[in-house]
Amino acid sequence: MRFTRKKVGSLFLAFSLFLFLTGVLGCGQRVIEVGVPIRVDSEIDIDRYHQLAVVPFNQSELRSNSGVGLLDNNAALENMGHEIALMLRHRLNRRRAFEVIDSQETAKMLAGENLSGSIFEVEVQEEIAQIGEYLGVSAVIAGSFRFFTTSEPRRYYRERYSPGLQRYISDHQDYLQKNYILVLRVVVVDVESQKIVWDDTYRAVASEAHSLGTLIMSQIASSDSTFRRLTKQSISQFIKKIAPHYEREDRYIALSPN
Repeated sequence: MRFTRKKVGSLFLAFSLFLFLTGVLGCGQRVIEVGVPIRVDSEIDIDRYHQLAVVPFNQSELRSNSGVGLLDNNAALENMGHEIALMLRHRLNRRRAFEVIDSQETAKMLAGENLSGSIFEVEVQEEIAQIGEYLGVSAVIAGSFRFFTTSEPRRYYRERYSPGLQRYISDHQDYLQKNYILVLRVVVVDVESQKIVWDDTYRAVASEAHSLGTLIMSQIASSDSTFRRLTKQSISQFIKKIAPHYEREDRYIALSPN
């Protein structure tokens, strides 16, 4: 078995904590657990990138031979790129560290513009940077998304009482699991350098249990609410990376028995 430096460090920390608790408890001292707020800094330079603009996200195409399922309600998702941008602006505006250009001003600037190319094309990055320069921001957030479904057979095992056998027996029930999968890729383009300074992908999944009949019905029904819920989860992951915040860390305090 190979141990990485991170694994060795975790094992050493756990062993040290074990020795500490063993020594304290052996001396008759009581140990309490206290949650301490720890500040987590942004993974980008927020002093430089605190003025932001968000442009609509593009919907990525799934390859026909990818084997990951079909885009769900493709026609209904045509305007979801604008909704992702709107949700992202709303969440960023709740953070004091950022100033975000509002939706109306951004839409006015984008009127007639078509950002349909890949964000990794130099021409698209330059175009996005020019939009940011016009809006007076230091960086522009853009990206792409994929929303698709997969279905797979599942089996649920359970124990039930059999009156005929007068004992518990193992039983199972077969069902189909439908998975809704959102892959959200977020990039931050520096307006001055016209280069990407942040690139990360966030994946969110929701699952439903179906019979064959309800699975067919679910293909017809709207999945907008599921899409929005998964989008919120992915945006929360992104915000957690770039916005300073506090996280709870458990600390242990030994109290004197007297």
